[in-house]
Amino acid sequence: MRTTLLVSAASLIAFSGLVLAGAGMEPPATTQPAKIAPAKDEKKGEKKEITLRVGDKAPALKVDKWVKGEEIKSFESGKVYVVEFWATWCPPCRKAIPHNTEIAKKFKSNVTVIGVAASERKDKDGSDKRLEKLESFVKDQGDKMAYTIAFDGDREMSKDWMQAAGQGGIPTAFIVGGDGKIAWIGNPLDDDFEAQIKAAVEKAKKA
Repeated sequence: MRTTLLVSAASLIAFSGLVLAGAGMEPPATTQPAKIAPAKDEKKGEKKEITLRVGDKAPALKVDKWVKGEEIKSFESGKVYVVEFWATWCPPCRKAIPHNTEIAKKFKSNVTVIGVAASERKDKDGSDKRLEKLESFVKDQGDKMAYTIAFDGDREMSKDWMQAAGQGGIPTAFIVGGDGKIAWIGNPLDDDFEAQIKAAVEKAKKA
């Protein structure tokens, strides 16, 4: 009886997903990070040495275009930054957008939130409309996405941050403290994300 109920529940969940998809709606977004493709020089299944950890100096900002907000050339001393790697096709990344906007507004005077789109996908026919689609997505979000957005087309920044830190899923956020060092690495949907930002802000104020 118990097995039958479990099977029925699983079938109902799967059917619900099909109904939502058929109606043009997305199933509820999971908070689990979505896997991203490895960098060009990274072989599938190969374990890279982790060279970026909490406490290390944050790598430079290398992007192809600043899509929304003012260009940020470097990390300003005494100021905290949230650098989040995400993609438009990623359900948990979309789920994190309202939270990132809330963080940006709540800590406006102390924290700059940067969403780096480094895993956009080309069309199946090989055409590259990644930037165009990203700009359209960000425009459609409007005030719901009230923070800085950048495009990392060649994934150079992703290589220096995500790959170096051994991160293979998005969204992944890096909190950069007022001293320019990595203060935290994790999922922006984690319960302690905001607490970690507060801690970084307080530490920067005392420095």
